[in-house]
Amino acid sequence: MCQTVCVCVQLTGKIKAVFSGKPGEVIADIAAEEKCSMIVMGTRGLGTVRRTIMGSVSDYVVHHAHCPVIVCRN
Repeated sequence: MCQTVCVCVQLTGKIKAVFSGKPGEVIADIAAEEKCSMIVMGTRGLGTVRRTIMGSVSDYVVHHAHCPVIVCRN
């Protein structure tokens, strides 16, 4: 039998628009400046070959951020 537990949590955050720089670097740098406790981001789900050629913002952030990163797939 499966039970669902609902936990209500008060979340806070900021939205910041930045229009210059490489996306992965900007996200990791701003997260460090703002002393973020977590980054939650999405992904487009490109294949391995495309991701290798074009690069991956989520991959960069996962490897360079100084806080936990959650990548939400489809």
